[in-house]
Amino acid sequence: MKKIRNLFLLFLAAGLLFSCGKKNDDVNVIDIAHHYKMVYMLGGAVSHWDSSDPVPMKATTDPDVFEYELDLVRSTENKLIKFSVSVNTWDKTDFLVPVAVEKDQAYSFLKEGVNQLSLTSVAKDGEGNLRDYFFGMDKGQSGRYKIQVNPIKMTLTATKISSLPDPDVIEWIEGNVYMVGDATPAGWDISNPTPMVRNGDIHTYDGQLSAGEMKFPTKFDWSSPTYRPAVDKTEISKSGIQDEAVILQAGDPDNKWTVKDAGHYQLTLDAKNLTLKVKWLGE
Repeated sequence: MKKIRNLFLLFLAAGLLFSCGKKNDDVNVIDIAHHYKMVYMLGGAVSHWDSSDPVPMKATTDPDVFEYELDLVRSTENKLIKFSVSVNTWDKTDFLVPVAVEKDQAYSFLKEGVNQLSLTSVAKDGEGNLRDYFFGMDKGQSGRYKIQVNPIKMTLTATKISSLPDPDVIEWIEGNVYMVGDATPAGWDISNPTPMVRNGDIHTYDGQLSAGEMKFPTKFDWSSPTYRPAVDKTEISKSGIQDEAVILQAGDPDNKWTVKDAGHYQLTLDAKNLTLKVKWLGE
């Protein structure tokens, strides 16, 4: 009987030992699962915007820290950098972005030291709620930086190596109206649009227009409220404008004015009464 009891205790001890060992193995597996193989970069600073083709950072001796050295130079759009933890289409990728952004902008000013990150994805935030946020540079902060990302602690640590001059950029001003399109001097560069001159609700432009299309956004962002013709492809020519009616809206329909004759024009947008008057001034 004593022999049987000792044998039972021996099996019990072995079972407990096995269970403990298995538990520890499970903990290790969970821990390893939290490590990321790589962190990737997107944005104007690396000239890559497609999450299916991002720029990989560099692994370090710490499995949870990835780093990279690059120039971060202030721009009009200022969407310089954000991060992803996989290579996939935008709707299936987890992005690491700033926790908050500047007022009426899609970027947060990167600061030296630790910046907090937040995870966003379609799966997490829902269709239409993906936070397309970036880090940008404040005035006078352009430079060469070493950046380190820890996707476990959700931090971005920035160390400035040297300074670089800020380029001349068009500053966004709330309430102003801008022009984009191949008919305008800016072309389709939403980050560097042609500004109109504001006087209360009246916005004017006096200058050259090329043959082509145009519309008038209110921010340096394609999704911003935009002044457009009430009827798509409303024609502007030496004779003036086909229809003065204007609408202000974001999204579709993506109506645009069509400039038929290249030349020197005077445009007068009345933002209150929603009209656009056009005067031909010559070649």
